[in-house]
Amino acid sequence: MSGEERVVEARLPDGGLVSIVAMATDGHDPAQDIAARGVPSLDDVRSAITGMATLARDAVQAVRPDSASVEFGVDVKVESGKLGGLIVSGSANATLKVTLTWNSAPTPPSA
Repeated sequence: MSGEERVVEARLPDGGLVSIVAMATDGHDPAQDIAARGVPSLDDVRSAITGMATLARDAVQAVRPDSASVEFGVDVKVESGKLGGLIVSGSANATLKVTLTWNSAPTPPSA
């Protein structure tokens, strides 16, 4: 069952429900785990996104571009009935697209 995708319901921080495609990563059927344990929360997914965004922000602040954009994907995994955000793992590929732009004119060399 490892690596199989299933549609499951998850609870948003505001209490609402959303259907998502989740991948079983530990050999358990995510739908059976959720039926046994109840609807999981997306708090771990939010933590993964927040952590990655903070990392990107800190890196951008270090080089101070005029503008920046960062794109990354988050796969949702189910382990023992709990959802988590999977950005990078030993068995997954992740792409991080970073665009940095400097608009200021270069400083002319000193004579």
